[in-house]
Amino acid sequence: MKKFLFTFLLALGMTGAYAQIPAEVTTVMNKCRQTFATTAGLEYAMDMKTKLGPVTIMDMRFVIANKGDMSRTKMIVKVLDQEVTSESGFDGKEAWEIKRSKGHDTIIFSQKKKDDGVSDFSIDLDKEYRKAKMKDKGDYYEITFSDPVDKKSETKKITVKISTKTYRLLEMKTSARGANVVMTFSKYRNGLKDDYFKINLSQYPKAAVIRK
Repeated sequence: MKKFLFTFLLALGMTGAYAQIPAEVTTVMNKCRQTFATTAGLEYAMDMKTKLGPVTIMDMRFVIANKGDMSRTKMIVKVLDQEVTSESGFDGKEAWEIKRSKGHDTIIFSQKKKDDGVSDFSIDLDKEYRKAKMKDKGDYYEITFSDPVDKKSETKKITVKISTKTYRLLEMKTSARGANVVMTFSKYRNGLKDDYFKINLSQYPKAAVIRK
């Protein structure tokens, strides 16, 4: 999942020399990053729509939670008339994943932390692009980054919206291979209990349980 998101949306693979990023942009980006760095636990929703012209070819929703090493991610993908749901997490000791197929649930536990990448989401665009322009729109800052450090990147430009009050990330917009991608961020929630990252097997009495 990590490779998918960062390759498909950002197409970024290098951090290196960067310049021409205004100081005020770096300040806003630093404050935005701090909102993701809470130790009390953070959950938020991320909706991603991919369009070719006026047609939506993919509609995805992620509900992402983090607290220290613990993580939990739910993903709903809609492609045309098909919908796929999956959920995975790490409770600090073992990873778990729920797979659903034809009305049957399979729960897989493993000792190795699952690297789903979505829960490790970070935003370092001021380090991965050389140029940026920022506009104060009142309720939010609109920052457009261009001239990627990685010259092979297909994402030549990306625009983000960040709240002027909370510095929460509100939206990311870009395009790649002719498709326009918009990601919106909402339903931020701070303060999560450790039990939230554990799977309650009593809720899945008919599920097949596999331990690796």
